[in-house]
Amino acid sequence: MPQPHADNPPGILTGQDLQAGYAAHTVLDGVDLAIAQGDFAALIGPNGSGKSTLLRVLARLMPAKQGRVILHDQPINQLSAKALARKLAVMPQNPTPPPGVTVRELVGYGRAPHTHWLKPASKNENALIDALLSRCDIRHLADRLVHTLSGGERQRCWIAMALAQQPDVLLLDEPVSALDVGHQLEVLDLLTGINREQQTTLVIVLHDINLAARYCRSLLTVRAGRVVAAGPTDAVLTPGLLKELFNVNARILNPDGLSYPVCVFDRAEI
Repeated sequence: MPQPHADNPPGILTGQDLQAGYAAHTVLDGVDLAIAQGDFAALIGPNGSGKSTLLRVLARLMPAKQGRVILHDQPINQLSAKALARKLAVMPQNPTPPPGVTVRELVGYGRAPHTHWLKPASKNENALIDALLSRCDIRHLADRLVHTLSGGERQRCWIAMALAQQPDVLLLDEPVSALDVGHQLEVLDLLTGINREQQTTLVIVLHDINLAARYCRSLLTVRAGRVVAAGPTDAVLTPGLLKELFNVNARILNPDGLSYPVCVFDRAEI
């Protein structure tokens, strides 16, 4: 497995010998990982490889049967729910808003780890929510009900809510899988800007290898519950690895004018 370069920032989120699953079925088996502070990392792998399970374990939405997750040098199982939510936010697959909730109300829910439910929102809280509505280009939708929005608009709302937690780390489980290509680029451009401007560490599950190659600085590849390779995108993304993961023949192109590789796939002969 490619290892992080010695000059890389230290790991902000690490997993050590993680094992997890459902009842007697093991999904993750001996997973080690380290996400560098400020990274934009993609989790890729075939269906059923354990990507979403790994994200849930990292977010403490699912307990590890073995091993531990470390955030800022502290095991996450030693943090209160509120303390963890101040440092780490998660956007699950296909989140469903409560009925009758406006965009502004949804984004405001993200402030829960920092406020008391009996106290009205302060001027600073309202200013932060306004700033996030603007940053995610949904301020004009503030009074709309979330369930009436398009897919891309809803995703920007959920991202704004997660950012309202002011987390150091944001985990996203397939946030663009149900969107058309235009909205996929819109959401990933937004996340790239947040990563660069705020240095928020992002870990995202993606199925589209070319989107991962275009947007993510590092890859963590998973197959059959184990990490196959991890490191900088251009080092990890090889024809041999893609064949091992997906049983495809791949050509990796570097077209003039592009700063990222493009993958072309053919089915491998069985």
